Amino acid sequence: MADKGADEHLVTDPSEIASLLSMLHRQHASITINFRGQSQHYASMILDVDRKQQVFYLDEFNPPSGHKRALAGEIFSVRATTSGLSIFFNHCQLISVIEEEDGAIYKVALPKVVRHDQKREAYRARVLASMRAPISLLSYEREEPISGRLIDLSNGGCNLVCEQPVEPPFRNLEIFEELTLDVEDFERTVTVAAEARRISYDEKKKVTHCGLRFINVDGATQAEIDRLVMFLQREALRLDSGRD
Repeated sequence: MADKGADEHLVTDPSEIASLLSMLHRQHASITINFRGQSQHYASMILDVDRKQQVFYLDEFNPPSGHKRALAGEIFSVRATTSGLSIFFNHCQLISVIEEEDGAIYKVALPKVVRHDQKREAYRARVLASMRAPISLLSYEREEPISGRLIDLSNGGCNLVCEQPVEPPFRNLEIFEELTLDVEDFERTVTVAAEARRISYDEKKKVTHCGLRFINVDGATQAEIDRLVMFLQREALRLDSGRD
């Protein structure tokens, strides 16, 4: 059953919990792991869900220091976002580890309770293919900035594509102190700090896609982001109207 709140369900039925985790597995969703009492975030993925045994399997932790914490039996929580919905559960602990040639796989019992946030993400405005929308990312830990092209934008984040090699590659949850948007015909550039999410590399096209979540946004910057979202929305509507 699910206890319904204003924006979330607390899911307790084992079959529903297995279905939610299976959805994360099917969508290859990146998940964030936090060990109790630690501020460090670890990235992983759900590799499989076994309904009969009531367990699920996790991929290697990134950074690798999560391996020692898991082996030590430390309690951890799992957070993921998929299809605009947030999923969170805690009180997880390693049952066993399977050592494979490509790395470790972690066996974990299915959680007893999952918080399933039903509040969808903010409206995401697409960027017209004809519009010049360069984006640059500056990290104080990197020697060179990263250049890319904005694909879409919401009040809380954006998606970009990099059509040249990114070296070193993006890391999940990597912090960029300055993300700068310079969209054609928008009067001002927008600069904000951001955190990398949902990274994928297209081997065939040789391009990298990366989602970014804005962080530490002050009121003035948020107002500029909101204006840019509205601008992109109006431009998309104008184009669609012109096609009618």
